[in-house]
Amino acid sequence: MTTVTLTPAARDWVQRHGGALTLRASPQHGCCGGHAAVPMAEARVPEAREDYAVLVVEGVTVYLANALSEGPYQVDLEGIWRWKRLVVEGAVSPWRPASPGTTDRQ
Repeated sequence: MTTVTLTPAARDWVQRHGGALTLRASPQHGCCGGHAAVPMAEARVPEAREDYAVLVVEGVTVYLANALSEGPYQVDLEGIWRWKRLVVEGAVSPWRPASPGTTDRQ
């Protein structure tokens, strides 16, 4: 079971922006080849929900990409005034592309 925790600032921010959080895998390419999936957090519902596990964490619906490793993951909020963004601390996963035919940004 993957553990996802949210800081109070991240939880409050996501709840003010709809209450849904997507943890998706962002492909990162090495200079000499190879891929890795870096976890990224966005306050939205994913387009291809079948590629995600759904968790409820402290009143926030979390869509966790199946392409990510077991974790654990911690989501925080950084920035000032209106230039804030969600950040994730957690395991970088081996790259596993989404299922064929999905339209989500992975």
